[in-house]
Amino acid sequence: MSDTHLSERDAAALEVLNWFAHEDDYADLDTHGACERLGEAIRCETVNSDPATTDWSAFDRLHDLMRSSYPHVMEAATFEVIGHSVLVTIAGSDSSLKPALMMAHQDVVPVVAGTEDDWCEPAFSGAVDEHFVWGRGTMDIKQMVMAELEAAEYVLAHGGSFARTLYLAFGEDEETYNTGAAALARTLEGRGVTLEYVWDEGSSSVADGALYGAPGTPFLSVELSEKGYVDVELAVRSIGGHSSNPFGGTSLGTLSQAIARIVEAPYPLALSPLTAATFKALAPRITEEPFCSLVGAEGELVEGNEAALAEACASRADLFPYVTTTIAPTMIEGGSQQPNVMPQDMRAVVNFRLAAGTTVDDVLARCRAAVEGLPVEVRLLQGNDPSAVGCFTGYGFAQLSAVLGHFFCDPRTGEPLTCAPAISRGATDAHNYERICDTCMRFSPFLVTEAEETRGVHGTDERLPRRSYAQGIRAIIRMIEQTCLA
Repeated sequence: MSDTHLSERDAAALEVLNWFAHEDDYADLDTHGACERLGEAIRCETVNSDPATTDWSAFDRLHDLMRSSYPHVMEAATFEVIGHSVLVTIAGSDSSLKPALMMAHQDVVPVVAGTEDDWCEPAFSGAVDEHFVWGRGTMDIKQMVMAELEAAEYVLAHGGSFARTLYLAFGEDEETYNTGAAALARTLEGRGVTLEYVWDEGSSSVADGALYGAPGTPFLSVELSEKGYVDVELAVRSIGGHSSNPFGGTSLGTLSQAIARIVEAPYPLALSPLTAATFKALAPRITEEPFCSLVGAEGELVEGNEAALAEACASRADLFPYVTTTIAPTMIEGGSQQPNVMPQDMRAVVNFRLAAGTTVDDVLARCRAAVEGLPVEVRLLQGNDPSAVGCFTGYGFAQLSAVLGHFFCDPRTGEPLTCAPAISRGATDAHNYERICDTCMRFSPFLVTEAEETRGVHGTDERLPRRSYAQGIRAIIRMIEQTCLA
């Protein structure tokens, strides 16, 4: 496919390449071979949905591919399989340096049944054409697994001598239960390891500063914390009956009351340290009200205006989740199949994303208080507290910011893109390492457009521009060189 015959969608997807700089670094990097090896990894169908039904042989094939593709890594490192997760250790010579850890996950989500034929290339083909590598995992996040190995292989093949120990950690079930990453973190903790930094997946597109009152300011959002997660089940039991006599109400009515009470008691607003840091990073470019007056030219007004900033964020759909615990009723089951029949037992699920300062226990207590007096059972289905706020003033963040600023620049000015600390609304495996690391950074250096990210991550036609993959590998190589080599 030549550039002159690109489809409109393909051309739009490749506009992300405009942000790239220094693609001539590491001129002998085997980008073609790297793309082919990524394609091979995609063909290992590491779908993990239920441990009882997962095809673990696909993970075994992926491990074999790792072993056969990266001889210098295999010679210099230890390669451990813990459960079905992988821990690669490249030992450094200076024990006074805390190790670094780069991570990703091997598992991918399945293709939605009935959509298989909607893909331009089969979802597990690993097809490589002139511009893209295709398939499930090219964005989330098998490309990061392979790129970290590619980068380590390149550094070792070029005689790199490690002073700082580097771990590569690849979990097996990030999309489901997180047991793999938890086991890897426990293994390191049991060995007495404390980490200098962790680098995991995160945002992979250029953010628009207009959201924060800085129109025309592109930036990269490096996430250093995650919101918590809770699913609460509400259940109401009833004998049902004919709808002509709803004495005492129906189970659906009671359940609706319970949901309404919970939703109508929103959580307070608060500006987290990371959201404050985002405003400070963008402050010199913020020109629009109300943020301009609340932040100041250098961010000097943020302290003292936290409440007003939180209120302003809460009024914008894209910023609202960053300043409060959110409440989203998502499921309801058991309704009657006919309009003149009262339902019997019913259940609903309410999903919460927890801001810093809110715990799983807080959510349960608040739900029970809200439905007091109603015949409603409240039960926790699953949950985890918000992660710790990662350090954004230390070594790891400074080094990653320098690396990303080297490879991603504003094409209009040539200036490096600003890296702003941020909170992740989703969840990653990184939180498992927070007990042994205070700087867990989430950013995917394989840039795609926002439209491609929205369409491809967990969706149809997941694919990655070949140059995006190569640029991400370069970024990881440079991070290893800057932080790990003697």
